Amino acid sequence: MAHWGHRTLGPLLLTLVIAGCLPDTSPVVDYNYDVQPILADNCYACHGPDPESREAELSLHTEAGLYASLRDDTTRHVIVPGNPDASEFVRRITEKRPQERMPPPETQHALTDSEIQTLTRWVAQGAQWKPHWSLIPQTLPDLPRVRQRKWTRNEIDHFILARLERDRLEPTEEADRRTLIRRLYLDLTGLPPSVEDVRAFVADNRPDAYEYLVDRILASPHFGERMAVHWLDLARYADTNGYSIDGGRHMWLWRDWVIHAFNTNKPFDEFVIEQLAGDLLPEATDVQHMATGFHRNHMITHEGGTIPEENLVNYVADRVKTTGEVFLGLTFACAQCHDHKYDPITQRDYYRLFAFFNNVPERGLDGDGGINAVPQLETLSPLATEVEIEEVKADLAMLRAETGRVDPVQGVWEDRERSLLSMRGQNLKLHPLQATKVTTPNSGYTGEVQPDGSVRIDEPAYFAAYNVSLTVPESLDAEITGLRVVFYPDNVSGTLGHGNGDLPESFVVTSVHVRAGALPTDQVDFHSTHGLARVTASHIHPDYAPENVLDDRRHNGWSPHPVRSSPAHLTLTFDVPLDSKEVPHFTVMLNFGSGNWQVAKHFRVLAMEGIDDGTTLPAQVQHALVNGDGNSGLLRHAFHERAEEAAPLRHAIANLEERLRVLTEPHPTMVMAVTDVPRPTRILYRGQYDQPTDSVSPGVPSWLPPLQEDATRLDLAEWLMHPSHPLTARVTVNRFWQMVFGRGLVPTAADFGARGSLPTHPSLLDWLAITFVESGFDTKALLKTMVMSATYRQSSRATPDLLTRDPQNALLARGPRFRLQAEFIRDQALAISGLLVHRLGGPSVHPYQPTGLWKEVSHYGSTPATAQTFVQNHGEKLYRRSLYTYWKRTAPPPSMMAFDAPTREVCTVQRENTNTPLQALVLLNDPQFVEASRAFATRILSTVPEAERIVYAFEAVTGHEPDREDRHRLETRLAEEMRVFEADSVRARAILSVGASPTALSTDLATHAAWTVVASVLLNLSETITRN
Repeated sequence: MAHWGHRTLGPLLLTLVIAGCLPDTSPVVDYNYDVQPILADNCYACHGPDPESREAELSLHTEAGLYASLRDDTTRHVIVPGNPDASEFVRRITEKRPQERMPPPETQHALTDSEIQTLTRWVAQGAQWKPHWSLIPQTLPDLPRVRQRKWTRNEIDHFILARLERDRLEPTEEADRRTLIRRLYLDLTGLPPSVEDVRAFVADNRPDAYEYLVDRILASPHFGERMAVHWLDLARYADTNGYSIDGGRHMWLWRDWVIHAFNTNKPFDEFVIEQLAGDLLPEATDVQHMATGFHRNHMITHEGGTIPEENLVNYVADRVKTTGEVFLGLTFACAQCHDHKYDPITQRDYYRLFAFFNNVPERGLDGDGGINAVPQLETLSPLATEVEIEEVKADLAMLRAETGRVDPVQGVWEDRERSLLSMRGQNLKLHPLQATKVTTPNSGYTGEVQPDGSVRIDEPAYFAAYNVSLTVPESLDAEITGLRVVFYPDNVSGTLGHGNGDLPESFVVTSVHVRAGALPTDQVDFHSTHGLARVTASHIHPDYAPENVLDDRRHNGWSPHPVRSSPAHLTLTFDVPLDSKEVPHFTVMLNFGSGNWQVAKHFRVLAMEGIDDGTTLPAQVQHALVNGDGNSGLLRHAFHERAEEAAPLRHAIANLEERLRVLTEPHPTMVMAVTDVPRPTRILYRGQYDQPTDSVSPGVPSWLPPLQEDATRLDLAEWLMHPSHPLTARVTVNRFWQMVFGRGLVPTAADFGARGSLPTHPSLLDWLAITFVESGFDTKALLKTMVMSATYRQSSRATPDLLTRDPQNALLARGPRFRLQAEFIRDQALAISGLLVHRLGGPSVHPYQPTGLWKEVSHYGSTPATAQTFVQNHGEKLYRRSLYTYWKRTAPPPSMMAFDAPTREVCTVQRENTNTPLQALVLLNDPQFVEASRAFATRILSTVPEAERIVYAFEAVTGHEPDREDRHRLETRLAEEMRVFEADSVRARAILSVGASPTALSTDLATHAAWTVVASVLLNLSETITRN
């Protein structure tokens, strides 16, 4: 590689031409905006901040380095301000010989002619160096003068219009009112306006109608939910710990704190300080402790084989990375192993910031079994109100009263159960199957196949799953209606199980999965398990009912308890019988997932022919059904507890009971704290946890505002939010701008450093930052200023000229247009359909998602360890807002992943925005969207006159009335679907059966099904999922 300063200065002719031809009227070249980006892209890798990769001892990122004398000849200099001919820098970038040219050809970097001219002109103009733009303290800029002052509505517009006029662009006309109200609702609440809201705003002739609407939306409780989605990405919030085990955790209280903080417009400086150091505030409250969950949202592991000390380093490193990106807009993580390659962040700077977060009394291995890692706090929800508590109590009392009334369908249930009891054991035959192999997907401990085809387990795991491969005897030719698993006491102790704790010498089967096929396998494919119609057992305990094995929840299953020393059995009845000749092989997965070694010792699987002789009904209920003894109270209770027909009421009561507990009882959440004895922090060589070098104390980089010695985490938080800090306010207002306009004034919202993008409107960025600080960090006031501007109110229609000249809309000559975020696409469908439940906060919920998906990525195979097996919720929990959906890091909600939701394994400042066919498939086929289409159709058919339905439906999803062409297309589609469903009632019933919400409607099946398809078309429109 060529080196600087090895040759005598001899400027080339090209340099002379460029330098000599520069007229006095050349535009002034600005170091930050014109020069530094070229140097960062092409030169810093070899001549930047990192001393280990620095060539020829030359630094081009500092003022001293640019003006330094050459290493081999101190009479010459890298740059001589005002004299390109005397500057080695200019000579080398214009050198034609490859061995002398900079950058060297082997680096794969090459300056363009335009870049060479810019750099040479900068030297000729005096080579004025400046600190990096984002580190220069903000000063309140004067409003630019503009010609079209009548267009402006507030200060923002002056900055935008000045740039447009400079580039000879015209702003676009204001959007119509229908567009504006939908834009405001989606931007500030993530929900669409109702048809009634739209029509009222269109008809409101008051001069302040728009501002009144803005204030009303900002006061909505859904504002906090919308803002929380943005903050949860930054805070890497999830309901699981991550890594391969990815078990559950309880952090929803912190999420609810965020919602409450935004709704109450907590000053943003307090919002940040409490999250970073609420535990260190004087007389800190539980709520302030709760806020510190921000830096406990990182991933945690308790995986065997990992090293606790290394894990602790990873936890703290995550906090450093997140702090750097969220509050400083700097990529601090790049300095964990060495000095930053582009920004002046040394490895020492990194570990000084690391030291602030290295004194948490946490463990390197923690978070097992769904129990939070320490430290944690138990406290009340910040969203609980006396009003809601009383409302829930009243609703609960009303629903419980329903269980005391006679339900007309109870008689149907009684007849069905009597029939099942009368047929019990009919033609029952049991045929032993031969076990051929036993495997364990999650443990080194396995079972042993015995000569008689049974399985013994002598050394169990703490909790385990066993795959038992079975073969049907060749002599058997029968219709197999199910399987029976018989558990035997062992020959040594005479007991059934290995368990201890609350079930000594017993076991708990937490779930069972069956695969049947023509060929043998030793694994269960969760996408092709054979369905089970019911499960019965020889012994029924109210806490360990046999039907528990169908829901896959850990700590919930069947046990023969209190029986410990006599055989017991579990019988699985198939929903569809199987021919033994066609499917002679079975694989049964028995999960013992309750912990405490509660695993069976000896069992055998038998094929069942005929009807099971078991029942899940208690003896008293059986007696009342068979003998008709008139015990109406007992049967009514059994009906409401067991009948599928009573499930909606049962789920509603259970959900309200849980909601009452959420509002009135304390709940756990992880928090920050400080160790009694400070943990020393050392610089780690190459970032390796086991290679510590020099000790460092907490501190900040020298090129940022100073922080006192012996600073604490609270001092750091207050330092970040100090009004004079050059970065935090800029970074924050830029993200809010990005949220509202789709793109930040600095497009690289996580990187305000040398490799980040330059601000498109630097003066506007500073004006927003200073205004934000001077307002007392008033978030709602800042957002109101943005949405009140003429810039925000522009139509998003783009002319061909605008698309050519500004395809990214960086100059904002038109209103922004972008696809809704994943959560808001789903929320909008629920809202339009009328299914959306508007409760705030509470534990995360499990709406629809593909069966078995979690098991496919589970570290534990199929064991129902916490967050390993998805169990769908029922009732109102299916229709909560999407930010309450349970977030599993290794398998986030698939429908939202299709629309670019992040995994939240790390801090996400900007989501990706992709367009794929999967997105259309989700909107067309996901049960949540199909059900929303059906419910939307129900709403249209039951509330809107027939002649107005097309207009109302289109208006509900887009905010606009359909034009003639749209109306014609929808009417044609409706007529086509009517013909299809009138000819095929089975197909109509199929589409109307999707989803758990009630389908009762007096309209005929064909009409309801046809409107469901039309509703689905409307929910799929680009106009629907796009914010215009």
